Amino acid sequence: MNDIQKELVNVAGDVTVSKERVKKHVLQQPTNRKKSVRFTLLTVVLTLCVVGFIMMQLLTNETKQTTALFHERQLEHFERISHMIRSGQEQAYYKEEAYFSYEKLVASYYFAKSLGVTYSKEELEAERKKQVEQLEMLQQSPESKAFFLGLEPKQYVKTYLEPLLPMYTARTKLYAIYQEKYPTFYAYQEVANIDAKRYFQAHFAEQARTFQKEHNIEIRTSAHGSSMVGTVAKVESNVFLFIEGVIPEDLNHMTEGQLAEKYEQADWYPVLDEFPVKQGDYITFTSMGTGSIEENGVIRKYGLLTKLEKLEPTITKVLELENEQEVAQFLQDVPWQPANKIARPPEYSFQVDGVRIEMWKGYGGSLYLQKVGSGEIQLNAKRAMQLKALIGLQES
Repeated sequence: MNDIQKELVNVAGDVTVSKERVKKHVLQQPTNRKKSVRFTLLTVVLTLCVVGFIMMQLLTNETKQTTALFHERQLEHFERISHMIRSGQEQAYYKEEAYFSYEKLVASYYFAKSLGVTYSKEELEAERKKQVEQLEMLQQSPESKAFFLGLEPKQYVKTYLEPLLPMYTARTKLYAIYQEKYPTFYAYQEVANIDAKRYFQAHFAEQARTFQKEHNIEIRTSAHGSSMVGTVAKVESNVFLFIEGVIPEDLNHMTEGQLAEKYEQADWYPVLDEFPVKQGDYITFTSMGTGSIEENGVIRKYGLLTKLEKLEPTITKVLELENEQEVAQFLQDVPWQPANKIARPPEYSFQVDGVRIEMWKGYGGSLYLQKVGSGEIQLNAKRAMQLKALIGLQES
């Protein structure tokens, strides 16, 4: 190798080595290409898995958000309403009242859906417009400034009421159904609310309790309603006239006016799907309260009910007195006290001076007697035996 060749080797390097490198490079290219393809496929698979995991998380969260019955932001909305309605209460009171209002709306929504109620985009937009208009009216009051949290009505609806628009829309349609179902009953909306709550408790009670627990909502349960016993005097347009203290036999010889005049309670109640009734039924139920409304100069009394049960019409034995004046004198000598509600129907009844008296057996041979307009008396065992002898009652 001459000097020129040596210099070229120094600059370019050993050609033999270069040839070997080229040879190895050519021979190794297929192997390296396979590794590259496998690496690319592995990268794609891992990427898809990561993306899929993220999408599943998002979809899961979205599903939870969609299917959840209650949301904290909407609860805050109802809580602010409670503050505006009644100030100066403890925070627990506002939370409970807010939850009750929220649950009533949610219950009506799911109950309406169970009845097949649907709505369109146009109806949702109409509900949105109505809510905005109501808030615009509310905004005019200086006392309501804190309610809006610095938001304009449209923005407030978008922030707090958006998830509630379908519920308000469905409830409006539910009320329309019940107005058609009870055309003569003033409180048809409350009947819808009672049915909706019954449906909600049967299907979503556990979810409701979970939400209450998570948000420290304490529901203070209390006795609600009073027990009533009496007879269905008339049924019309899905409502019935109920008269407390009347037994079916009374309907045979008294007009509706006479019955209503003689007995204190004569109210119209709705006929519920789960508790159908007919004229002459002897029933007991829990009354949720009563009210009255004037229609064409006539005052109609109405009430709401739950837990209706039919009783045997012969459960109260009617006694025919042969010595009515003696019995009347006996009862005059006993002071009458304010009457307490007795849930069970009376064992006996009889008439004195045209007034019905009902009688219950008590403990130790005692008797309880109630007379409309007079109240109640309790007879000890000795006095009870004297009365039984007068009225010809042989039972012990």
